[in-house]
Amino acid sequence: MKIGIVSNSATLYMPLLPPLSNYKAKAGLMLYVGSSAAPENSAPETIRYCNAAGIGLTFEHNKADLYDWLQQHDIVFFSGYGHFVKAQYLEQLPLGAYNIHFGVLPQFRGPSPVFWQLRKGGHEIGLAIHVLTDQLDGGPVIWRQNIPNQPHYNYDNIYQLFGQLQVQGVLAILNGINSGNKLPLTEQNKSLAVYYPRPELKDVFINWQEMDAAEVMDIIKACSPWNIGAISLINGQELKIMDASIGLINHYSYPSGTIIVNKRTFAVMCKGERLLNINFFKMGNNYVPARFAGAYGFKSGQSFVSNTPNLAPTTAKTNPNLT
Repeated sequence: MKIGIVSNSATLYMPLLPPLSNYKAKAGLMLYVGSSAAPENSAPETIRYCNAAGIGLTFEHNKADLYDWLQQHDIVFFSGYGHFVKAQYLEQLPLGAYNIHFGVLPQFRGPSPVFWQLRKGGHEIGLAIHVLTDQLDGGPVIWRQNIPNQPHYNYDNIYQLFGQLQVQGVLAILNGINSGNKLPLTEQNKSLAVYYPRPELKDVFINWQEMDAAEVMDIIKACSPWNIGAISLINGQELKIMDASIGLINHYSYPSGTIIVNKRTFAVMCKGERLLNINFFKMGNNYVPARFAGAYGFKSGQSFVSNTPNLAPTTAKTNPNLT
């Protein structure tokens, strides 16, 4: 069995290489690395690993290269390839082509499912492997796994965890084929389908008037660390909240977005009259523990802006990985 992996992110393809390179007495593994400016991609490191493990390696120079490459395989798994692939070229693969999607389907279709699952704050998050078709993230699902959404998870945590979970799914599919008991396909319920685009400024900006403390925590988790936290604005300056915790319901009657500062704490009133305790934030080029908020000019009674500003955020150089 000749197995192919197509990906544009080392974060996604590296976990797949060790188990698949030795699958069934080295059935034959080839890696196709799509063009990407992602900083975690290291061509020399990938070349060294593939040469040592006997893995065929192709770097994309032109998207048309992919269609010729596909014909060399029996089965292909896509994990984070950022371009549309024509299904007519996939139908020629004897054992099919599958996309590894780091989101629950059909509820979280689109290029940034990890961000949106954390942003929406559900009790569970998940990933799915589905047949690759002309409909974006719309093919029948062959394998899925959901996990509890833990308080300590953030964007990078989930990518690392899902990077390992995808291996379980790929091996389950291959084992099913080799045993003659292929995993069943489940058609997606189109009535539940929701497509989420790449996050924009409004999606990473905290609206204190509309969000309760739990919703603010969700957006912080979704924005860390790739965006260096969730964005807020005060006195014309951008502040990014990197870590926070929910306080108790209290007796304060301040409007949502109001800051409450003392010698050791930096808190903000949220919708529902619950305080959010800011533990760590970034302002300009400074990474600041909450206990020093007063030294940066914050005073009780000041308020964060709730409406999305008409300016570009000072975000990290890399946006969320796409699957």
